[in-house]
Amino acid sequence: GKKFDLPFIKGKLMVDLTEHCEHEDLMYACWKQNLYGGLKAVERRLGISRKLTDVDGWVAVQLWHDYKRNGNEESLAKLLEYNKEDVLNLKFLRERLGR
Repeated sequence: GKKFDLPFIKGKLMVDLTEHCEHEDLMYACWKQNLYGGLKAVERRLGISRKLTDVDGWVAVQLWHDYKRNGNEESLAKLLEYNKEDVLNLKFLRERLGR
């Protein structure tokens, strides 16, 4: 994850994840292997697939707002699936990078 995500989580949830988990920004490990671009671009270069190819960070925010404003459970389910793919693919990426 990006470094600004941790303060955001701390501010919203009052939890400092650095007290409970190790954190490494894989961006720098990617750069060392000439893998540039965002997570999705690096995934494509390494052959790491996604089921939800139509969702990115901007769409994720829209899904959240749709759920909060309209109670749309389908939007929430899609957002949770997107987040799950992010987490699992970061694990796969970490393994591919030998971290």
